[in-house]
Amino acid sequence: MSEILIYNLDSQKDAKLKMLCRKMNIGTRSIDKSKYGCTLGYLLGLSQDGSMRESKDFDEEMLYIAGLQGGMLHLFLDQLRRNKLTIPLKAVQTETNIGFTSYELYRELCAEREAFRKGAPYHQSE
Repeated sequence: MSEILIYNLDSQKDAKLKMLCRKMNIGTRSIDKSKYGCTLGYLLGLSQDGSMRESKDFDEEMLYIAGLQGGMLHLFLDQLRRNKLTIPLKAVQTETNIGFTSYELYRELCAEREAFRKGAPYHQSE
């Protein structure tokens, strides 16, 4: 099942996003700050380990897109643009980030954004 984890949207933007997702048959879940130390896998119900890791609050808007691939992912992103739902931090589920906490994902996305702004590669090839 496809699901979007939602972080820090105001009520109007949250309602608009959830309506769009309902039309596209995509589940949504708004994540409370008290859960920022849980892994994304746990929040999606893919892991039984609900232990909390160290985390901090953040206030920036963010989406974690799980289970959407190919054409559906492109359609969802296109619909965000068409509906003028600008959410600067977005990530798609990967084998690597599914083990991140919400806060770790937020830090990673911020570091990638900063590298992009500087025109520098973020991930070094090995």
